[in-house]
Amino acid sequence: MFKTALSLQWKEFNRGKSIGEKLVAKILKWFWIVYFAFMSVMMGIIASSYGGPSMKFPIKSDSLASFEYVNGQLIYFFAYLIVMRYFIQSLPVLNIRAFLLTTISKKQIVNYSLLRTVLTYFNILPLFFLIPFSYLLFLTGEYKLGSLIFWNINIVGIIYLTNFLNFLLNNKNTLIYTIGGFLGAIKALEYFSIIDITIYSKELFYLFYDIPYLSVFTWVFVFWLYNYVKKYFLGGLYIDTGLQLKIKKAKIEDFSWLDSFGKTAIFIKNDLRLLKRSKRGRTAVYMSIGCLFYGLIFAFSEDLYGSTGSFFGYLFSSGGFLFMFGSFVPSWDSQYYPLMMTQNIEYRRYLNSKWSLMILGTIISTVFALVIYSFFGINAVFAVIAGSAYNMGVNGYLTLWAGAYTKSPIDLNSSANAFGDKKAFNAKTILVGLPQIALPLMVYYLGNLYYGHVTACFFVAGLGSLGIFLKPSAFKLIMKAYKSEKYSTLKAYKSN
Repeated sequence: MFKTALSLQWKEFNRGKSIGEKLVAKILKWFWIVYFAFMSVMMGIIASSYGGPSMKFPIKSDSLASFEYVNGQLIYFFAYLIVMRYFIQSLPVLNIRAFLLTTISKKQIVNYSLLRTVLTYFNILPLFFLIPFSYLLFLTGEYKLGSLIFWNINIVGIIYLTNFLNFLLNNKNTLIYTIGGFLGAIKALEYFSIIDITIYSKELFYLFYDIPYLSVFTWVFVFWLYNYVKKYFLGGLYIDTGLQLKIKKAKIEDFSWLDSFGKTAIFIKNDLRLLKRSKRGRTAVYMSIGCLFYGLIFAFSEDLYGSTGSFFGYLFSSGGFLFMFGSFVPSWDSQYYPLMMTQNIEYRRYLNSKWSLMILGTIISTVFALVIYSFFGINAVFAVIAGSAYNMGVNGYLTLWAGAYTKSPIDLNSSANAFGDKKAFNAKTILVGLPQIALPLMVYYLGNLYYGHVTACFFVAGLGSLGIFLKPSAFKLIMKAYKSEKYSTLKAYKSN
């Protein structure tokens, strides 16, 4: 089964129409894998010397602090890993219907699908952190090699628990959002010094070092979960029942308050229904909410990232929805885009509805961002407002323009590839997208260097305000790009 399935997948890759794009995507994918592997190694080295200014080894005085620190943070790592797997990791997909008509057993099909995930980068990358970290701890002479090995075996076991748990969570939206909410809650409790969960995490994960045979129970649980997931999928692996389309009752939402937008309101209402009803749409909204807190990373470490880095965080905080939704126009409509092109629909009205929704989302994000970052002072408020103005006046147009060159259809029933797939990135989208981040950061950096923070924010906000007044000219360029790419976009959507 494994040899046959791998052979078929290789033929699918080798004989596909877009083999060039697939090859480039694979190269880029491996580039990022190697990059993150290198960064993981460096993080392992740095973590092993946590608490001391020196990087010389062996570091006996800091080894206890570093091991306690890592054990304390593991609870957050596994929680983040579960959430990241849900939103980013693509579950293995096979043409199940075709295999069910062959002599290949259902157990072989399910086993192959599950075991394909064993060597995914989510499972392998942590090893690039754990191995150098453990080795450098061993060099201090304060830790037993055998106990460190079993500690690593336990950690890897929990990583694989999150791997198989992802199969079950993929259809349990409420549960994953509960985990995400719980993660945010305990982080807030720790920040306000109410409860420090890392104290309990240190004690829990130190047991894996102190009591090596606990690894037996961890891996027994891994194999139990593997078999549970296998039975779960075997129970629905039937053409007439398990693979049939699920039908839900339609709900009617009242969006009459949007009627003031005129004929454009029709498209805005449809997009709001799409965001509310589809799994992929809800994922974009939840990720936009997560972007609101992105600036906190830089706000708490401004000494490390500098004022320009902090400004980048504020810019992204107000533009989360714009990027998460706008970057996939017109891919949101890919399932019925060919039908739309046969109707008497004006590009200007269609694009204006997308732009209006992005602006509305940016305004709402800005209001919440101002509430969050007002605690960091007036400079943070100025930065959020400046970033919001630039997002509305410049990035809104650039995002729509880049969408004309995006040939990436979206599966509305899946949250995978939330950042797009191989066709979402090409030379044109990268060139159009560069000014989205590079230009405001450059303007802010130069303004801050010569005139100070407030003046730099006014410069960035001025660019955004100018862009709003240039909307007619910007839309002419955008519509021209969409019309020139119309047939290649239709071809890409139909071929998937």
